[in-house]
Amino acid sequence: MRSTTNPELTAAWATVPDVAKAQERHEAAVKLRQDFPCGKTPAEALADVRAEAVATFTDTGKWPSTFGKDAAKAHADALVWEAEALALRNLEDVTKAAAEDLRDSMSVDVLEYLDSRLTEILDAAKAAGEALGGVTSAEQAIEAGGDALDAWRRLTSLLKDYSNVRDAQWDVLRAVSGEEARMGMRRWRDAGHGEVKDVRVDEIPSHITDVMRTRAYTVEYLVWVAQSGSAFVPTSYDDLEFSVTASLEPVAYDDHGPIVDLSPRVLPAREPRPAQTYTHSRTPHMDASQPTPARPKANASHPDRERSTTDYF
Repeated sequence: MRSTTNPELTAAWATVPDVAKAQERHEAAVKLRQDFPCGKTPAEALADVRAEAVATFTDTGKWPSTFGKDAAKAHADALVWEAEALALRNLEDVTKAAAEDLRDSMSVDVLEYLDSRLTEILDAAKAAGEALGGVTSAEQAIEAGGDALDAWRRLTSLLKDYSNVRDAQWDVLRAVSGEEARMGMRRWRDAGHGEVKDVRVDEIPSHITDVMRTRAYTVEYLVWVAQSGSAFVPTSYDDLEFSVTASLEPVAYDDHGPIVDLSPRVLPAREPRPAQTYTHSRTPHMDASQPTPARPKANASHPDRERSTTDYF
């Protein structure tokens, strides 16, 4: 979409070449309009011819004999200029709208590509993290040597790739969002959101959230993210907003403590209780022209009612 030194962003937009082509055409349309020479509208051209004729008459007392031809030619030339100027302005507006619409519709593919790259980076980081063997600094890695040193070097090189993916993520999200949404994303990014999902903020270690806020990524942070399995790239503003809300919403409780799973549950159907038929029950007699139906067989007895004050007074 634009000149960038981020290889991850370049590769991501390369997955949708139609977007780059549409942007190039818009930029070419902008250059055409900017290079088009300045001119006058038909009304301005006629006004200049009239003013010149009036000035001539004022100085010499003679009205120009070619006024009509001069006015017609100036008007015709101005019409030609105005027609092309309006067409070029319309061309710029149309190509801009087409580029923006295509960019917005294809941004999901770009962000999904970045998510796949994030998965590749974190898979490699997880394997390297397992080989560290408790090493937490470059000095310790040098002292340990062997596999631990190789793993530390591998993780150090992956840090740049991880940072590039995160920068590309925010670049794409900003490009397809309005000003109000960009302001919200800026606040969320500075608060450390947009890195992991399905994890509450208060469940993340404080030194990890500090890295999320500053985006000063470290080997320790990279290993933590890789092992957590919760890293993601939002595919839209709505996706980012949902993850932010989920990470901040209060914990719900029931009689058994915190409710971890808020998804709907399907309970087994309850068997209906068989109908209770008492000794005084009667079968409904729906048709008076027919004999009275036999009483149903009782399967329950009516309990004695509780005594009330009417039984004593």
